[in-house]
Amino acid sequence: MKYSQLLAAGIVASLCACGGTSHSTTGNSNSSNSSASSYVTETFTTDAATDLAAFNIAGPSDINPLCIPDTASNTPLPEGLLVFKKDEAPTRLVVFSHGIGHNVRSSWLPHMLREIRLAKSLANHPSDVAFVTTDYRDNLGFPALRGAHDTIAATLHAMARFPSIKTVYLFGVSMGGAVSGTAIVESTAVTADGSSLYDYWLDLEGVSQLAETYAEAAAVASMSETAAQAQAGLERDTGGNPLVCPLAYARRSPAYHGAEMKLAGLRAATVVHAINDGLVPHNQGRVMAAALTTAGIATQFFTIAEVYPGQDPGTTGTGTVGAGDLDPYLNLAGHGSEAQASHPVMRVGFENMRKMLDGTYNETVPYFECVIDPNIPNDSCPVDQLQP
Repeated sequence: MKYSQLLAAGIVASLCACGGTSHSTTGNSNSSNSSASSYVTETFTTDAATDLAAFNIAGPSDINPLCIPDTASNTPLPEGLLVFKKDEAPTRLVVFSHGIGHNVRSSWLPHMLREIRLAKSLANHPSDVAFVTTDYRDNLGFPALRGAHDTIAATLHAMARFPSIKTVYLFGVSMGGAVSGTAIVESTAVTADGSSLYDYWLDLEGVSQLAETYAEAAAVASMSETAAQAQAGLERDTGGNPLVCPLAYARRSPAYHGAEMKLAGLRAATVVHAINDGLVPHNQGRVMAAALTTAGIATQFFTIAEVYPGQDPGTTGTGTVGAGDLDPYLNLAGHGSEAQASHPVMRVGFENMRKMLDGTYNETVPYFECVIDPNIPNDSCPVDQLQP
């Protein structure tokens, strides 16, 4: 992508200002040779409406004039976090998009600090990476499009901060799958050549079909606070339900936009989904992987089957339908908390992210599918050994 063409006149200054003030804290970490390495956590205010005003990112409205997204939930402006190594000009950027019910400071800052420290041990490309993430407007709702635009604004903030960045990796979890997948396509509005800001995508237990998620949330909203939040949040973000606002839901459904992602320059994708996911069913991951592959994007699809005995499976489908007593016997993986790096969905996602950062991720294979299970040998997914 031609990053020199990214920014319109004057946009660098406005993005660097981004909300007026930033705050940085520096933490010290000792490496294996006892030398000190400093990492900076910088906070900023994400103001997508202002930062993206110079671009034609609003896009078409739903055909129904009643489909007007709620404007009150555009405030307050959310917090963004940028983590980088002091005195380094990173050439790679990882962007995280979080799921429903989470905020970046509690759920994602620990991951960012861990991963930037682990990056120094990458064999081929040690260090040289920054991490950015942001909360969204209507953060506890379901801001699929608003969150996508907030994610784009945070990405541009990091790229303005570090013009040395050449490659961008996007990592979305749960609702963040819809947010990040939508951001891939929506970000073509901010580049001069119509390419996406994002080169690689990791989609973990992600929502890919918004109308299906709405129907599932509505079905159990009376019994689940999270489902009720999702239903109400979807209506705020789209302006209504899928029957009234079908185009708004389609715009926010990454599974419908594989061809656009390919045309925008997305190079490769990893999709990870648990077989017994009780919040975002496994089929949403499979449909997303199929859409990417059909579009010609190199895709690896990981199905998480069992968890290790005694490990928290997360939110299971069996539990959702009232059969949770079976979970200790089945050991099937459910929807993992994105705050827990040990859940197999998150673990596999981070492992693949590190391979991408190190240059060992095999993007030459058009499609590869793998089942992750403690009863299967670790070498049962030989994608790295396959050649085109």
